[in-house]
Amino acid sequence: MSDLQDIKLTPPTVVNSTFPQDTLLQTETEMLESSELVSSVEKISRIVSPYFIAIVGLALYKENFLIGTILIVVGILSLLKVSTKDVGNFLDWLKNFLGLGS
Repeated sequence: MSDLQDIKLTPPTVVNSTFPQDTLLQTETEMLESSELVSSVEKISRIVSPYFIAIVGLALYKENFLIGTILIVVGILSLLKVSTKDVGNFLDWLKNFLGLGS
C-alpha cells in the first residue's frame, strides 16, 4: 500500500496538432454543409407536411369529427397555398356580402 502512495501520476498533456487556419476552414465547410442540409429538410417539410396533416385528419375523422374536419381543411388549404390573409379577406368579403359588415 505504501508503494502506491509514493507514486504520483501526472495527467497526460494534450497536444493540439491543428492550426487555427485549418479549424476555421473546417468550421466554414461544416456550416455550409449544415445550412444545405437545413434548407433541403425545409423543402422536404414544405412538401410533406400538408399531406401528413390531411392524412391525420382523415384518420381522426371517424373518432372526432370536428378535429378531423379541421385538420383536413387545414391540410387542403396548405396544399393550395392559401394564407391566413387570404382567409381573412374571404371572411370580410362574405361578411359584407351577407350585409353583416359595417
